[in-house]
Amino acid sequence: MPLSHNRFDDPHIDRATSEHVRFSMTDGQRIVAGRVPVAALRERFGDDASDPLALYGRCREAVEAAASRKFDRVGAPDAMVDLDPEDLAEDPA
Repeated sequence: MPLSHNRFDDPHIDRATSEHVRFSMTDGQRIVAGRVPVAALRERFGDDASDPLALYGRCREAVEAAASRKFDRVGAPDAMVDLDPEDLAEDPA
């Protein structure tokens, strides 16, 4: 089942790593956590100086589409859809 945008949560920098943007989505019944590496966002959609949260905001739909595709393929191990640079590369910019 595809994931969709969770409008009740704001993306934020992962406090545990400081190297990911965390966000959440929903499968219609439950909230599913997601995270994307800041470096992957910058490589795919911006530059080294891009603010990660502003960059996520500009490319949210592409990131969420990648998270939904990955969720459909492998689910959410450890209750997290953990995106890799390769997951973002699947979506044309």
